[in-house]
Amino acid sequence: MKHALLLILIASCDWSLHRMQEPVGCTTHGVFAGAPCDRLPPEGVVAIDAIDQAPPAVTRALLARGRDRFDAFCAACHGAAADGDSPVARAMTVRRPPTLVDRAAASLPDERILTVIERGYGLMPSYGSIVAPRDRYAILHYLRALQARDVPLEALSPSEREEARRWLR
Repeated sequence: MKHALLLILIASCDWSLHRMQEPVGCTTHGVFAGAPCDRLPPEGVVAIDAIDQAPPAVTRALLARGRDRFDAFCAACHGAAADGDSPVARAMTVRRPPTLVDRAAASLPDERILTVIERGYGLMPSYGSIVAPRDRYAILHYLRALQARDVPLEALSPSEREEARRWLR
């Protein structure tokens, strides 16, 4: 009897990894209405991320900070060039970290990349507690610079071309 119950229990489990790739976050008015995540915080409480909500202006200093943070938190798995090639990635046999500089990654909206940094994705852990919101933007803009490194100047609009020339001086 024990074995039959064990078999039924095992057979009823969801063995897909997909559910682990998209972590279920607790949102207000979600499936679990009335749960702690659906309650309003006490008056006067300010969310930590709300302090730095406005995206910072893209400057050389922000890009330098993004490179520093990318090297510290991302390069070990995604590679220094963000191409998904690193000693750590080569040792990952189940699923290697993806390249972040191909067309698919470049087409991801900024918000998606920021969310992945904050919450994690698949085997990548959440960096929300150790990478400040401003640094997430710095990493994002540094990544966008890496994605654009092979774009010829002629492919840019006149205003983008002029801005790129200013940066290259």
